[in-house]
Amino acid sequence: MKKKRTKKSVEKALDLIEVLKDKKSVGVTELSQLLGLNKNNVFRLLTTLSLKGLVEQDEKKNYRLGMKFLYLEKAYIHNLDFFFVAKPFLKELRNKTGETVYLSILHRDEVIYLQMEESKKAVLVSSRIAKRYSAETTASGKVLRSPQTKGFKLEYDFEETEPEVSEIATVIKNKDGNTAAALSIVAPISRLNPNNVYKFETELLNTAKKISKSLGFNG
Repeated sequence: MKKKRTKKSVEKALDLIEVLKDKKSVGVTELSQLLGLNKNNVFRLLTTLSLKGLVEQDEKKNYRLGMKFLYLEKAYIHNLDFFFVAKPFLKELRNKTGETVYLSILHRDEVIYLQMEESKKAVLVSSRIAKRYSAETTASGKVLRSPQTKGFKLEYDFEETEPEVSEIATVIKNKDGNTAAALSIVAPISRLNPNNVYKFETELLNTAKKISKSLGFNG
């Protein structure tokens, strides 16, 4: 019985975190309505999460996600070996193409962009770091969801995800030949489009192969 009650409490806490993830800040009353729990129950969950730094109050005494999530994110990224291996290569690709370069992974049906080397040009696309995008439309999502192949496949997104924004992506492979992440270039459609995308393909593929080799891939 004790394990069952603990499990329910954890599930409620996770549901609460999911609500806060999608809202800037929420009061106890609204949380109670959204979660279908009484206020006392919600308040107890908030108190526990606050003590752990996962939830905090704003100036209006509403609740939002706490700073601890930033540390958790940092710890998660720190445990991804390819993150550090890829960093100098991302910068090199950015310098060669002049456009913003991303490293991303797949989580369920969404793509999470974890690392970026931003373009130095005046007109930029809004940062995708730590944001989630549909795997169905993004070039990164398409390539991450593609069946494993021996080669390095390219995928494209010309304004499917965002108006006036394009992306070209390929995979990074680990020593076992499995996909570790996606490497992509994101830029305004005026600078990356079907008419000139060939200018980016070779550099993107070469960089992906260099990173993969550094991870131990010998294919």
